[in-house]
Amino acid sequence: MHTQLDDREALFDTEPPGLASRLVGLRPYQPGTTPYEHPEEPPFVVFAGDRGRGKTAVLHALREAYRGHTPTALLDGEERQFAAPPPDRPDAAWSPVVQALTTAAEQLAGPVKGAGRIGFPRLSCGLLAVAAGGWSDRDAPRLRQEAERVLLLGGGESWLPGFTGRWAGKVGSRLVASAGGTGAVVEPVIEAALEAFTEGVSTAHRRLRGAASWYGDYPNADGSPKLALILLSRHFRAGGHGRRHAERHLVRALLADLDDAYAGVVQRSHRRGRPVLLIDNVQEPAGLGLLEPVLRDRADGIRDQAVFFAGLRGRTHPALRNAGRLDLPETARTTGWRPGPSPSSRALLVSLPAGAGHTPA
Repeated sequence: MHTQLDDREALFDTEPPGLASRLVGLRPYQPGTTPYEHPEEPPFVVFAGDRGRGKTAVLHALREAYRGHTPTALLDGEERQFAAPPPDRPDAAWSPVVQALTTAAEQLAGPVKGAGRIGFPRLSCGLLAVAAGGWSDRDAPRLRQEAERVLLLGGGESWLPGFTGRWAGKVGSRLVASAGGTGAVVEPVIEAALEAFTEGVSTAHRRLRGAASWYGDYPNADGSPKLALILLSRHFRAGGHGRRHAERHLVRALLADLDDAYAGVVQRSHRRGRPVLLIDNVQEPAGLGLLEPVLRDRADGIRDQAVFFAGLRGRTHPALRNAGRLDLPETARTTGWRPGPSPSSRALLVSLPAGAGHTPA
């Protein structure tokens, strides 16, 4: 069970259901379901306050409450992994948001009672295109290892050795056939991947084919998955607005993959509640890079069913200027939250009472 209820009943209560139960659709620490307060679109809940208010402790308690019952991930925007790329990764193919998406997907794919592992084929295709932007024709020996790391998120491991072997061979052939020594290998990598997806007959191959096609509506791609992924890689490498545009599509890909895991009668019968993403220190680049695209897409009518709880150092942020505001005790029975037209109105700032994160001795 959770710790010290007296400061957190509004969040963790089960009868009547508290805020977490009503948004996730599951009672904390148990498989019992709860009706959704916001069935069409949950608010992006941000716990706001200065240091010592217990934001981190509350997020960790939420992870323990739902991990193993529904897909759950916890990120901290201040972690070192989001500060800079690893030594073997160039800046052109890395960002705090890409690292956050990869980390979140790995956790969300963890085991859940009564349900299969979630795959992220859309996200895998996008991350492969981004990674290719950092490779050159001199990196051929490590292409296979890098691709396996990304494509593991697509779901399933048994198909990978054969796939990556064929894919690496196709990339090599295209490099030899090209002018050679020109550096970037984005187009050969994407061409080879799409061809290898088409040749495979496993479930994973079919999912990746569909995932690549999903990118067809990327701006100026004219329905072409190949052109879409090349453009996404190009925009990411450009930095600035172009990178933010590409990252928004990658965030959307993660959420679309999550929605797929709940699609259909059979899937819904095995999965109860909504997936939970927890982001501590959301004011940092890794956190804002997830928060802002989600709020913008929801304001634009692009729906998802993920439940976000975040921790914000301070009491406000420019990205949250029109967010709803409540103290935690005021959320005990209902939030009364209604989104407006602006992206930031899709969020709900919740102030924690002093001591909300304390645990009993």
